[in-house]
Amino acid sequence: MPNQNGEKYGFTGLFPITCGKTAELRTFLRSLDDTGTYPGGSPFSHVPIIHMARLFIIDRLAYQGTPAKADTLKSDYLVFLCDFDGASVDALVFALANSMRAEVTTIWSCCVGFPDVEPHDRFGEYFEKCQITTTLFFADQPQATVGQILKGLACRQRFGQLVRQVQSAPRNPDTLKQDFQAMWDLLQQDNPQPGEL
Repeated sequence: MPNQNGEKYGFTGLFPITCGKTAELRTFLRSLDDTGTYPGGSPFSHVPIIHMARLFIIDRLAYQGTPAKADTLKSDYLVFLCDFDGASVDALVFALANSMRAEVTTIWSCCVGFPDVEPHDRFGEYFEKCQITTTLFFADQPQATVGQILKGLACRQRFGQLVRQVQSAPRNPDTLKQDFQAMWDLLQQDNPQPGEL
């Protein structure tokens, strides 16, 4: 099925930028990785269903040289690529509106036809109108949610730490078993968030 692989949805959107807003949008996009403002590395780390998000601007097409013709665009475009847990664009727009409303408004208000994040159904229709079908969507773990992947990474990280500790200071089997159990108990309580690992 296009756009889907297991429990994941792959969204690709091409949004025309309002004339004269490209420089403003480009400046704002470059600020999104400021760890002082966003300790998780990006405002998208606050959206619990997003695995990956990428934004970039297309403002011209490459000219391949003779005999090709030089192509021009009618507008500059914002490209938004996103892999998320869900079955439709509605899940994405709802999560974006609830988790990073200010950033979403700043980004997409530079684009033609942006209706605002409220009501969600109009915002969803806007995303669907600008969507490009993702026909060959690859997801390395199509059934795993963001939370499950983060839990797995935390488990690998803590187990690696335990192995390094044991290699540098060998323990008797009973102590090793207790240390492993303590690590396991901590993992059961741990719910890492995006940007923490």
